[in-house]
Amino acid sequence: MFKITMYGKTMVGNNEDAWQIDSKIWFETKKNYKYGAAYVGHNDLFPQGGMNEAGLAFDGFIVYPRILKPAVGKKKINKAADFIKMILQNCQSVEEVRTLLNEYDRSEFINSMLLFVDKTGKYLVVEVDTTIIGNDQKYVLSNFCPSITTNPDEVNIDRYQRGRKFLENKLDTSLSFCVSMMDTMHECRNKIGDGTTYTSIYDLNEGLINLYFYHDYTHVVKFNLQDELKKGDHIIRMLNIFPPNKEYEKFVAYKTSFNDIRIQLLLFSIDLFLILSIIYYPVNYFRKKINPEKNYSFLLPLLMNIALAWYVYILLTDKAIFYLSSPYEKSRDLFHFYFTACFPIAFLVLIIPIIFFNIKAFRASNGLFKWIFTLNTFIYSIMMLLLFYWKLF
Repeated sequence: MFKITMYGKTMVGNNEDAWQIDSKIWFETKKNYKYGAAYVGHNDLFPQGGMNEAGLAFDGFIVYPRILKPAVGKKKINKAADFIKMILQNCQSVEEVRTLLNEYDRSEFINSMLLFVDKTGKYLVVEVDTTIIGNDQKYVLSNFCPSITTNPDEVNIDRYQRGRKFLENKLDTSLSFCVSMMDTMHECRNKIGDGTTYTSIYDLNEGLINLYFYHDYTHVVKFNLQDELKKGDHIIRMLNIFPPNKEYEKFVAYKTSFNDIRIQLLLFSIDLFLILSIIYYPVNYFRKKINPEKNYSFLLPLLMNIALAWYVYILLTDKAIFYLSSPYEKSRDLFHFYFTACFPIAFLVLIIPIIFFNIKAFRASNGLFKWIFTLNTFIYSIMMLLLFYWKLF
């Protein structure tokens, strides 16, 4: 997100980088609030960003959580979406925003940060336990907390550094300049062409919204906030107001455990079987249902099942792994880094000897143990196909 203020005019731009479909822009009249507003977001209608009639705009960022002190004597936030709307539709300036925000316990936003900008050019960074007001002529922010970042040059976020560099020697409040700034900071990843879902550029003094869809900066849809509010509350699907976008169609067609319930259930079932087999193999061994003196073939699939069960859990909980390039390097810690980067390759290398061991075990075993090995081999085959489909090798 950025803001530029020159000659009494403030422009604000935001790129929404999210793996979400069916993005929307919607307009809400003031009702019991002071101001009507426009919001942008996705099919859940959670306000990811927006602008009100008074020329106050905001957007949000995902950030890493941190340890908080107890918020004693503060009001509780019941619903984050309603809280954000209450703030935007009751405030005219960033000072008013800060006064209102400081009445509340914001621990609900431990993974989030907000940036508000008013039409005077002042901005307010809202972290979970800190607020920072600034009045710089230009300002760029991304997914890090300024209060704990001593040197912006060391922020390891490429789009942020690209934006800073773009503004080093030039500054303008024209729409074409702001579009170039957003284009400079947009994301379009190599794997399937996913990235910036939509871009919103606000003219805070004129109450104008310029909307771009799925990092295509050749088509713009313009809205006058006052004109839209006269129509009453209404919602507009971005898909209905922009031309077809091949990269977006590819993104929607790409199936993962986060956007296809069938894949999610399949991975849940596979993980359940793997966990049960991890218990069954050693129990069966020590009960001597196979001959411990002659058959150790279950040890290799046992170790593989432990690793695969953990990897399937990651596929069920980490959306980024499906979209970022392989080898996957988004590290929560050193183990996560090496495991997610190396496991698919290890699985590819070991799959043939493991299947060979499973075939031998199938021939040498009887009853349930025989069919456990068979099902295990079948699951390996399914996982191999899925890893190829998701390009995780």
